[in-house]
Amino acid sequence: MAHSRPPHDGDRVLLTGAEYTGGLAALRGLHRAGYRTWVATTDPHSYGALSRAAAGVVPILDPRVDPEGFVHGLAAAAARTGATVVLPGTEAGLLALADRRNLFPAGVAVGAPDAVLVADACDKSLLDTHARAAGFEVPPTTHVTLSDLDDGAAVTFPAVVKPLRSEMIRNGRLERIEVARVTGLDALVAALHDLPGQAGLVQPYMYGRIRTVNGLAWEGQVVTTVHKRADRTWPRDCGVVSFATTVARDPALDEAAKTLMANLRWSGLFNIQLIESASGPLLIDLNPRVYHSLALAITAGPNLPAMWADLLLGRTPRVVEYEVGRTFRAEDDVYAVLSAARSRGARSALSGLRPRHGTTHAVLDRHDPRPTRALVGRVVSGLRRKVADRLHR
Repeated sequence: MAHSRPPHDGDRVLLTGAEYTGGLAALRGLHRAGYRTWVATTDPHSYGALSRAAAGVVPILDPRVDPEGFVHGLAAAAARTGATVVLPGTEAGLLALADRRNLFPAGVAVGAPDAVLVADACDKSLLDTHARAAGFEVPPTTHVTLSDLDDGAAVTFPAVVKPLRSEMIRNGRLERIEVARVTGLDALVAALHDLPGQAGLVQPYMYGRIRTVNGLAWEGQVVTTVHKRADRTWPRDCGVVSFATTVARDPALDEAAKTLMANLRWSGLFNIQLIESASGPLLIDLNPRVYHSLALAITAGPNLPAMWADLLLGRTPRVVEYEVGRTFRAEDDVYAVLSAARSRGARSALSGLRPRHGTTHAVLDRHDPRPTRALVGRVVSGLRRKVADRLHR
């Protein structure tokens, strides 16, 4: 299997967001390509901080709490470590860096486009317009406020309620706000009441498999894409991919993805999510950032984070074709399988737990065991807390 370009001995990268699985995948991918990568993290026990792929660990402030301090800390850390590339591993980090790129010296390349472009790509209220202009089909979407419900706005249930942006100010600080499935008016009122401005985007809940177009763009031109289809997500209603397989490119979707990235003038990683409905694939989300199942693309061939670093350094990345049929499993896929077993019958659903040779995991890697040990410790601690809570009821 082909991987990214030859090792970059001496090239140093400062990476944020390795507290999460996507960031861990980016760290491992950069290490595989030969980049010496320092993990900037709020948690010294995070996946990235424990990984063998990290050249070192830099304590950093939370970009949601103190974006200014976060970027100042990164600029100082880049100077100390000699890093010439800074990569955001979360949307909060991307937003903070886009607004403050001027804090870095000219010799440091920052993986965040202009703030206007970032704001545009992250604004979910604009996504329908961008998607249709690119050639995607989208579900019916309505901007709804609590006052609209008072005026008798009609909503078909079950429905999905989305924030206007994934990262929004709530209770005085930036927070990541998740999508919610609602089955009736009371639940819709509660969901809107909890959103900033008491407003959100409402779509009918769609049943179907998730398909994604993932890739890397540079100044609006798509460098490469990797297509995958998800068998399961967790949580089941509005969760992230827990088991997926790379599939052949759909030419129409691939062309639409290229047009979307061109219209957004995007530079960086991207993850376009679609749902396979009876009328065809419908675009439901865009994540212009490091994403949860990034490890699958890297294992299948294109080392997207290393290619991103190459481009930021003014190099031409080596583009390889991805392998169709490679699989990805997140460690919480077990919950998705057990949930399916309760609803569909144990025998057929539990077959999903069968190990598959060559499967890439979100955390598990026999060559990098410490993040897995940390994950197991967290699961055990969580189970102990649940047992203790039940015993004290």
